[in-house]
Amino acid sequence: MPGIYIMAVITMLASAVFWGGMVHLFSGRTGRYLWLIMLGLPLSVVVNLGLKPALALWAGQITNVPPGQGFSKLPWWFLFFLVMLTPVLEELIKVTPLLLPRARRRIQDRAAAFWVGIMLGVSFGLGEAAFVAYAAAQIPDYASLPWYVLTGYAGERFMMCLWHGIMTCVFVMGLQRRGGWRVVGYLAAISLHALGNAAPVLAGLGFIPAWVTSLWITGIFILAAFLFERLRRQVGRESGITQSAGEIVYFARADVPKQP
Repeated sequence: MPGIYIMAVITMLASAVFWGGMVHLFSGRTGRYLWLIMLGLPLSVVVNLGLKPALALWAGQITNVPPGQGFSKLPWWFLFFLVMLTPVLEELIKVTPLLLPRARRRIQDRAAAFWVGIMLGVSFGLGEAAFVAYAAAQIPDYASLPWYVLTGYAGERFMMCLWHGIMTCVFVMGLQRRGGWRVVGYLAAISLHALGNAAPVLAGLGFIPAWVTSLWITGIFILAAFLFERLRRQVGRESGITQSAGEIVYFARADVPKQP
């Protein structure tokens, strides 16, 4: 069995426990959102193996762009279409679990929309980690590596879970406000997604060296952490939950009975 599969299982379990635990703590130690982590797991496979290839093929047929060409031979407008296909489709499919009445009822206010979006995004990120592992396993040189050297994959997928959570919560918060905010939230999620994909896309096209991608992903994670804290505090003021991470640890310790 390719080592990437072993690292994928470790990464997915660690990410689910960590980000699920963070949501549990910061949302008021409630488990009402944790079950949502199961809903987005298959969606990355659906969009990457089903929707995106089908739409790319259909677009090529109606615009007379033959399939199988290298990126360098594609018209710039078709290349732009392919690049934007990922954020446009993924940000839309990540909120499809809200079609379930039980999930939709969880969005009672902005705070709930924030936590629902975070969990749906993390769920999609976990499924994406599995899909990336599957894609990597199809490459002989990559599949032959032992699992313990694939720390780059593990770190990237761990960080991307939070980034997916941020993008999705922005969209879900727009859906909760309704009206034109639905479009604003969707466009904001697409823009954030395109920003996150910028360096990997440019590296894939040969415009920047591959090592820049690692730095870019680290920067994206820092931005995700900043946005998480800022949005969490904003919605927390509405629900009365405004504790910082340090305050939560302090009060958790204060709850522990002292030894006689």
